Amino acid sequence: MSAVERVRAAYDAIDAAQRPEIWIMLRPLEDALADARAVDAADPGLPLAGLVGAVKNNIDVAGIPTTAGCPSYADGPADTDATAVARLRAAGVVIIGATNLDQFATGLVGTRSPYGQVRDSRRPAYISGGSSSGSAVAVALGLVDIALGTDTAGSGRVPAALQGIIGIKPTLGVVPTDGVVPACRSYDCVTVFARDLDTADAAVGVIGGGARTFPPDARLAAPPTARVAVPRELPGLSGEWARLFHSTCTELTARGVELVAIDLAPFLAAARLLYDGGLVAERYEAVGAFVESHRDSPDLDPTVAGIIESAGTVPATTLLRDRVRLAELTAVAMAQLGDCDALLVPTTTGHPTIAEVTADPVAVNSQMGVYTNFCNLMDLCAVAVPAGSDSAGAQFGVSVVARAGADAVALDIARLLTGVPTTTDPWPARAGLDTTTLLVVGAHLRGQPLAWQLDDRGARWIGPARTAPHYRLARLDTEPPKPGLVRVAPGAGTTIAGELWSIGTAMLGDFLAALPAPMSLGRVELADGSAVVGFGCSLQAWESGIDITHHGDWPGYLRRVRPGTAVSRSDLMHRCWRRTAIAAPDTAIDTTTEVQWLQAGALYIDLRTPADMPAVTGTSLDTLTRDDMVAMCRQQAFAGLLAEDDGVWTWHRELDLHPAEEVPDRGRLHLADRVLVETGVGRDYHEDWVADHPVTDGIELRLRDAAGRLGMLLRVGDRFGFVRGRDVDPDAGRLADAVATADLTAARKILDIEFSLGTVGQSGWRITRSTLPFRIGDDLAPDLSTSEVTTAERDSSGAAIRRRWTVVSLDRSDHLLPL
Repeated sequence: MSAVERVRAAYDAIDAAQRPEIWIMLRPLEDALADARAVDAADPGLPLAGLVGAVKNNIDVAGIPTTAGCPSYADGPADTDATAVARLRAAGVVIIGATNLDQFATGLVGTRSPYGQVRDSRRPAYISGGSSSGSAVAVALGLVDIALGTDTAGSGRVPAALQGIIGIKPTLGVVPTDGVVPACRSYDCVTVFARDLDTADAAVGVIGGGARTFPPDARLAAPPTARVAVPRELPGLSGEWARLFHSTCTELTARGVELVAIDLAPFLAAARLLYDGGLVAERYEAVGAFVESHRDSPDLDPTVAGIIESAGTVPATTLLRDRVRLAELTAVAMAQLGDCDALLVPTTTGHPTIAEVTADPVAVNSQMGVYTNFCNLMDLCAVAVPAGSDSAGAQFGVSVVARAGADAVALDIARLLTGVPTTTDPWPARAGLDTTTLLVVGAHLRGQPLAWQLDDRGARWIGPARTAPHYRLARLDTEPPKPGLVRVAPGAGTTIAGELWSIGTAMLGDFLAALPAPMSLGRVELADGSAVVGFGCSLQAWESGIDITHHGDWPGYLRRVRPGTAVSRSDLMHRCWRRTAIAAPDTAIDTTTEVQWLQAGALYIDLRTPADMPAVTGTSLDTLTRDDMVAMCRQQAFAGLLAEDDGVWTWHRELDLHPAEEVPDRGRLHLADRVLVETGVGRDYHEDWVADHPVTDGIELRLRDAAGRLGMLLRVGDRFGFVRGRDVDPDAGRLADAVATADLTAARKILDIEFSLGTVGQSGWRITRSTLPFRIGDDLAPDLSTSEVTTAERDSSGAAIRRRWTVVSLDRSDHLLPL
């Protein structure tokens, strides 16, 4: 959907919703459309291009009066956007209006506004939650995609919970607050609402940065097994909401999180300081003079005015005393949190009706902030996410709370709760957290023994990567064993596989200090030409090790050379195996050749096609060109009997596309990490294989036609293989040489042999791969109804024929039954 289409849809939805209390000012449609046209004409790579946004009206939007929920507070339209708003616009968001709020952002209910009480998006008799009420409901109703709010005591989280949407409250100061009317200047922050975590993440990444810097030890990721604190007691929660919270805890446990019960008392005691102690004095500092001078104005909400006026009577000694008390409580609370990565709490205690708030506005509002008020006071970040609904239809939500700068940790744990996959660049990585991209190739890879060193430093896994083709890898002469990577002269190296991680730059220094000799960090060039920091070693250490470059990566080397689980025939039978790699000395590892090995009972078919094989233009044997045939010689295919003797497996080749080789096809097999590893006997190579799940139904037939040609038909589940032998076998030597030197007719006869693989389904026995490319897509259509077998084939001109076969042997053993 284009930005213009999205804006029109938004205004249509606003007209249909009939919820005027959401808005303090809605921009004219034509103005919004002008912005949308500019977005559509701009760089299509804008991160939020085409999304529609709204802004809480205590945040400046150019051209809109910033009322903070009090009409007389604004002295005219704002001249410029607040930084957060400007950044949204620059990222492609079309801002369509300013939303209603509890006046001066004083409240968690959404009813304290002369512009109207903002109602719940689902149940209009209930409150929306505040103070960012209009922003949350606009998102919940789908009127906008993103909305900005603010959060001092929970205004970016409570309405998110009640509206069943996402609310991200970043670490204090990470998002600039210029252009924001303060509530409590020391504890205010700008927040984001969205219906899904990815959109919210993207938006905070856009508006963050340039204000407070992240702590040097800020983590970029939650650890693989996160420890999350939960309250031992849940004051203020109904029995049903308590059960919903415990259900959420169970879900986290099922996702591998370790829960730790803690005493929430110091957190709750700190929360009470915000309104019941001296800290409320900051509200008077923010707007007290205005309230005093407009005491008789009908624009003032009486509850809000009373709170702010009373804040002006707080003695300075009380403010100082409570700040000291807050520091004491924070120390106790952080000790309670201990080595936990985050704290999980209900976002709020209940969902009252508008009538209940009207009857007792202060008490009900206070109850709404039990689990949110302490967050900014203690300099914590939080992500509020939906967590179900109760029997009355109220939305229940939880908040993942983490220490200052641990926003990425909170986000990761929130993703576990929402089922949204993690990303490689959480918003802190895009909002000023100083990071370094690190290439690892050995013991720090995921699943390897030293990966914990990166996890402990909050590093984030980005994904697999390959070096430029200028490197070699060695097994160093160390214990425990580790690899060493060195750059070599052009043409002497190859690409080596590893992983990219993102790590805080300060933590990288700590990581480097812990590296033992001979390991080092330096510049490594990647396959795409970019340069990153990566592991290396001294040339002297590399030369004293064993060159394992041909294995392509460290895990592959370990998998192939370490003893694995012994293999029996039952491990191999009734499967379709796919080769993932072949490693041999003095050659680059091959992971691209398409290789399938179909193993029935004793019989097998193996077909190998290089990824860069040129296209074959001939549509029949008679129309194959010389170039076609030379290209076809790059394939490998063979079939026969698999036998085992004292742990050595031999693939006897009864049919082979190429002339017979002097060294038999023999190897030892073992299983490692669900990979079948084949180690050559008589030849120096390793192959890695993975397989489908075994099946028990199928067929294996040896065949012979009237001309004496051998054949084979195998079926394993829905996979089949078919082989038809040739009339003329090539002389010993290279098949490509024989084809290149023979006349066209003789060359075609040499290649008149078929190895095909395919699948059995409603459309028949459809060939998907073949040494005769023009056979791909054909239906083999075997007729197995008599003692003889017929198959659908083509003659040399391409005309359809049916070939009659005599069954030489039929193996019905091991549940291989004719179908």
